[in-house]
Order: sequence, then structure tokens, then C-alpha cells
Amino acid sequence: MKTYLFLCAFIFSIININAQKSTITFNQYKDLDSDKKEALSDVYHNMKSLNYHYFDLVSKDEREKHNTLQLLQKAKARATIITEYYKTVQHVSPENLVVVYGGQTPILSLYKEKSVLTPSGEVLLGEEEQQCYSFNTSSQYPIVSNNGNTFYFPPNAFETLTGQQLLNKDISICLWEFTDKKSLVYSGLTTSSNDKMIETAGSFYIEASYNGEKLQLRNGHTYSVRMVSEKKFDDMFTYYGGKAAGVVNWEVDKNEPAIYNTPNYELDENVNIAIEDQNYDEYREALDEEYYEEETVNFYELSAGKLGWINCDRFYDIKNPATLAIKVNSEKPLVVRLVFRDINSVLPAYNDSNHKDQYQTKGIPKGEKVLLMAYSVKDDGAIFGYKEIVVGENKTEEITLTNLSKNRFKGAVSELLSF
Repeated sequence: MKTYLFLCAFIFSIININAQKSTITFNQYKDLDSDKKEALSDVYHNMKSLNYHYFDLVSKDEREKHNTLQLLQKAKARATIITEYYKTVQHVSPENLVVVYGGQTPILSLYKEKSVLTPSGEVLLGEEEQQCYSFNTSSQYPIVSNNGNTFYFPPNAFETLTGQQLLNKDISICLWEFTDKKSLVYSGLTTSSNDKMIETAGSFYIEASYNGEKLQLRNGHTYSVRMVSEKKFDDMFTYYGGKAAGVVNWEVDKNEPAIYNTPNYELDENVNIAIEDQNYDEYREALDEEYYEEETVNFYELSAGKLGWINCDRFYDIKNPATLAIKVNSEKPLVVRLVFRDINSVLPAYNDSNHKDQYQTKGIPKGEKVLLMAYSVKDDGAIFGYKEIVVGENKTEEITLTNLSKNRFKGAVSELLSF
């Protein structure tokens, strides 16, 4: 028994070395006021994972005025109230709140578990955004999407999931496009690869079917895509996406680079043109006007060997990474997004298992302008909040939510992302 008590005292003393301590007193016959709740919240939010905090539950003045029994009663009553607060508001497990006896009065021990971060939100493919085309497998006729992207499939490149090739059959090709930050936010889609930030030239989801049966590309067959883009980068590749924890994680294929192209409409100076009643210079000027009447469209050309989630991306080089915590005035699950103003990227914030009202994101570029958005949409209603920030100015940013109709929410997002 003596050995056991010595061991407990030794363990307690080791834990106590790294623990934080504070004294908190209040009228134990009344509810916690807002100041005390805020103080308790700050203690928990500022604690590091796998650490302890000890609360002394009586003041020095109370020790001088009251006897041991009275002090014990005060400490136990306050410990009960604080424990209930942390269990109901901060969702701390009961086993992480322990009343420790041994001194003149008991103290309350608060332990913070290791945080588990999961991405907020979920990807949604809406029927309104779906584009479907009838396509004969023997044809090379290109599919031009609503956003001007062009898809080229080789002849007879499709088969059923059981491996039966489809020859000269009319199939259905359906796709969803995500060409700007607004479409990324509406769909819940983000741009990250194994928690690393990527910059996108555009994403899409594509599927094929025959008489309602899902199809796949035959082994060794690829299709090409011309993806409209005004920005040129030399390190863009095809990325394939897979859903994990509700969001899409992108994986690069280094064997499929995306090549940037600009159409060239220059006239051949060596062509001899016979023109009646009009000189060559005037004719050339007329031709130039005809050729350049339509706006030149720049694009990436990429190939893909799979259907499903496809992205034209590059890893964004972050020289000065930062970590950001985002607090919101809600314990309900929210979608929290970081929309970069000057980079074509939308990143998810992650739910923190230790804090229902706090989200976190790591490895983001310091100094960049970001629109923080937190929202939840259900039926015809929504809750929504946003904040314009510069990454690195604050370690924690707070967002206040308001109630909106679904239509008003969509209008607000459209207005904020019209840039």
C-alpha cells in the first residue's frame, strides 16, 4: 500500500511539473456568469494537447475565513459546476475531469486529449450543374462543355465494369465542371493534395453509362481535354481525385503534364493572292479583322486515363507557412473554407475534436489575402458568416454567424466571390 501511494504521488508530481494552474472562485449557489464562462473557455482553448490544467477552487481570503469543512464544501460544489460546464459546453469527456484530494482542499484537474482533425464539409454533385451528352463510341466528335472546355475520346475506348467492350454504341457522357472559386464553394470541392495546397486551372467530374450501366475506360486508353485558362504555369499536371472523409483528395500523375497552348492565327507572308480592284494591304487588313474578331482562347491540354474526379493543378510553393485557428459562435457542424483572393485555391478548415466551436488549418501561405467563410445550409435556411483576413496577422480569427434564407445565402456568396 505504501508503494502504491508513493507511486501515485510520484506520477502526480511529474504531471504537475508541466501543468498550468489557476484559481477560480464564484458563488457556488448561482450559475456561472458570462465572465467566468469566458475564463474557463479561454483556459481550455489555450491549453496544448496532452496537457493538464489544475484549478484551485478556494481563494486565499476564503482559507483565512472558513474552517476546513466549509472550504471542502465550497471546493466540491465549484468542481461540480465547472465539470458540468466543460462536459456540456466544451464536450470534454468525464474521465478527463478529476477532483484531486490530498491537500488542504481538493483541486480540479482538467486534461486535454490529442486533437483529431477532420475536414469540414462534404462534396455535393447537384443535378442543376450536371451536363449530359449522347456520344457514339466509334466517333471522334468532340464534346464542348458549357464552360468552353473540350473533351476528345478515342474510338471504342469504353467497356463495362465486367470488361465487355462497347463497339459503335450510343452512350451517355455526364460531367460537372468547377471552373471558378464560386463553383468550388457551392459544391464543397477544395484544392489540396495530402494536406498540401495546390493551385488549380479547373476541375471536373465525368462519368459514362450505357443503358444505365456504369462504364469505364479500357486499359491503356486515354482521352484529352482542352481546359480554358488565362493563367499560364509550366508545372501543371493531371491530378486524380478520391473522396476521403467527405472531401476530395487530389493525387498528381507526373506522367501526364498539362501543356499550355495559345492559338496562332498569323498569316503566311509567302502566299500570293490575286485581288481585283483591291490592293494586298487592304485585303490583309480585312483578313486580320476576320481572324481576330473572336477573342483568342488560351487553354491547357491534358490527358487522362480514368473517369471520375480530374483536376489540372500544380503544387503551390509556400515559403512561409502559417497555422490558423478559426472560432465560430456555433457548436453545430459547419463548412469552413479559406478562399484565396490572389491564388486559384480553396482550402478546407478542419474540425478540431477538442473544440466544437473551433476549426484549424495548417501550411497556408503567410501574407496572402483570404476570405474566410463558415456556413451550413439545410432545407430553405442557412447560417453564414465571413471575414476578410491576411494570413499571419492573427493566430486565431473569429467569425460571427447570422441566419439567412437559402436564396439570400447564395446571393451573398455570389457577391463575395465575384472577383
